[in-house]
Amino acid sequence: MAGDGMQPSFECFFENSDEDEDTNSKTFEGFGTGTGTGSTDEDDAAAADDDNYKEDEEDEKPPSFYSRQWPQSYKHTTDSYTISASLAFGILRHRLSYGHSFSEIGKDDADEKASFLSKQSYDVEKNGSTSILLSWSEKASLHEQLLGVGEPPIARGCSLFQTIFNGVNVMAGVGLLSTPVTIKEAGWFSLAILFLFAVICFYTGFLMKECFESREGIITYPDIGEAAFGKYGRLLISIILYAELYSYCVEFIILEGDNLTSLFPLPGFGWAGLKLDSVHFYAIITAIVVLPTVLLRDLRVISYLSAGGVVATLVIIVCLVLLSMVDGVGLSQSGQLVRWNGIPFAIGVYGFCFSGHAVFPNIYQSMADKTQFTKALSVCFILCFLMYGGVAVIGYLMFGQSTLSQITLNMPAISVVSKVAVWTTVINPFTKYPFDSNILKELIPSTISSSCWFYALLRLVLVASTVCIAFVLPFFGLVMALIGSFLSILVAVIMPALCFLKIAGKKATTTQMIISNTIVAVGIVGAGFGTYSSLSKLANER
Repeated sequence: MAGDGMQPSFECFFENSDEDEDTNSKTFEGFGTGTGTGSTDEDDAAAADDDNYKEDEEDEKPPSFYSRQWPQSYKHTTDSYTISASLAFGILRHRLSYGHSFSEIGKDDADEKASFLSKQSYDVEKNGSTSILLSWSEKASLHEQLLGVGEPPIARGCSLFQTIFNGVNVMAGVGLLSTPVTIKEAGWFSLAILFLFAVICFYTGFLMKECFESREGIITYPDIGEAAFGKYGRLLISIILYAELYSYCVEFIILEGDNLTSLFPLPGFGWAGLKLDSVHFYAIITAIVVLPTVLLRDLRVISYLSAGGVVATLVIIVCLVLLSMVDGVGLSQSGQLVRWNGIPFAIGVYGFCFSGHAVFPNIYQSMADKTQFTKALSVCFILCFLMYGGVAVIGYLMFGQSTLSQITLNMPAISVVSKVAVWTTVINPFTKYPFDSNILKELIPSTISSSCWFYALLRLVLVASTVCIAFVLPFFGLVMALIGSFLSILVAVIMPALCFLKIAGKKATTTQMIISNTIVAVGIVGAGFGTYSSLSKLANER
């Protein structure tokens, strides 16, 4: 759950050696202007007319967005969630070398903070190499030109299916475990709230797409914030996104403590002068186990494991269905139509479930055909709605008013199917925690953070702090509702609509303005009630 420093620009290096300097020079001229060896006067005239046409076309476009405003590295973290189907631009030989795809995580700090360039630029290095930075829209033409000179083909992005997979992988997370308890707390009416959030979050995802297409160069969520509200907008959105990722780490620690306790219950005991129960003990063990992965500088070592979210979700759903049909638990429970005092809790949980907007920019930019983003987004939300709704209904019908904050805690301990579901729940967060905890790297000056000892100390403090918060607030469902009500609704509901209204301005249609303003109002009201309710219940629990 979760994003960043990787340059969305595409970097090529043409290295001119002594023996093929002339050939590469001619090839380079052919890329840049359409001329070179063998060009004719007619070609020059056609190129001049084409340049004039492009100049007229550029005059009609809004100015390109370009930013070096701090922070720049949020994409670094969220990119891990699309690694399973990321761009693979290939390797070109004949002294033509490429940088890594935008999924690369192990770049130098100086490179991570270098912003993208919205227009093509040239930088002649001291050694004679020429660096070309291309915007996303220019990669396709470069791809065609390279094919024309006999170079190997380049993969141009994610297909529709890969995009849907990435989208479901982002949204189908641990929120699934708490959907049954929303029916217990808010009644069957909570399913209407689930549907409402699916529709709203789909529309705000569409609004983010409109923001990307409004000006060339807007490619990340913080970019949207800066394009709408300047540097303070970028800073505000970045803080919200980082806080959301940090809160996910806390949830993972709570999740591990609860589920490991269900597998291996222990009596309370004293340790180093402290009295610990099994939940707190396993939280500490989880932190110790996850620490080595957090200390990794190059997260590509485990990045492909981040695709396990979809598999884990499907395993839990299958196990739940098997328990209801095979293991004799049954679907015999009933419940109230609506419980008004539980509505704020449902708002928080479902806000948490559908908050994938931090990663939507990465998914959009990775697509080969960006015109299909809306179609992919709609399929993602339909699938997630069916999964969340299905688990909520089946889980509550199985356990009724005894439903706990995590449905895996209700499953019979002696059942093999239950053990598979619980172990899946236990293992999956270990593939997510290192990416979500990778959030403070840019906040520290590179001269300090480059020290291995400081890097290790920083990560140790980060892990220890999440454990401490999990000790103080060991309530999985309530913490999820608080995160969803405050942070997730800001990320997925309020800020996309506000930024769209500001960026589009008078170009927004009347319908878009009405819907967007309504979404902002609904988001503010829902966030207010949900946050207040969650904080009140947490205070009462303490």
